[in-house]
Amino acid sequence: MTILSQNLKAIRKNLGNTQMVLANELGIGFRTYVRYEAGERDAPISIMIHLAKLGNMSLDRLLTTEVKKQDLEITDVASTPKTSQKMEAIGGSLDEGRLVFKGLKNDFLVSSNGEEKKLLTKFRKMDKAKRDRCLSDMEWMLGNSKPTNPDGNKKNVSKKDLKAKNAARLKKMTKAIKKITVKG
Repeated sequence: MTILSQNLKAIRKNLGNTQMVLANELGIGFRTYVRYEAGERDAPISIMIHLAKLGNMSLDRLLTTEVKKQDLEITDVASTPKTSQKMEAIGGSLDEGRLVFKGLKNDFLVSSNGEEKKLLTKFRKMDKAKRDRCLSDMEWMLGNSKPTNPDGNKKNVSKKDLKAKNAARLKKMTKAIKKITVKG
């Protein structure tokens, strides 16, 4: 049995449903669901999302961590806890730039890059209005920037050039954030 099939069985038992009832809830055939739960067939993403919602857990947790019935009694929450507590990472990595913690539905962006850390630290020190303004400006800048050649026509730009251009934009934004933070 795969982790997904074990988790499907745990969710079904926690809900107190039969395979037939759960198959009807998902809008799929009984035999199809039985094959998902037996690990003979992979469920499509739409079914996995629905199952994660039924189990009150993140999709990462459904796919990567074996869930027991007692784990389902404590549902995943969308917001981070207000008090400090030990959290167990169940997915993601520093290479991906994100982590998923047991008990939380959302994943969290993380960084090991010094410049990103400085940028995030300065961003977190801003008040809400400045944060909103910074985010809207950044979305506008990234959404309205289209690589063009001197004639004004669009051209194909390599990923390396786009990365360099985005890095330059981030440096400009960092300087702007520093100015805003110093002024505020």
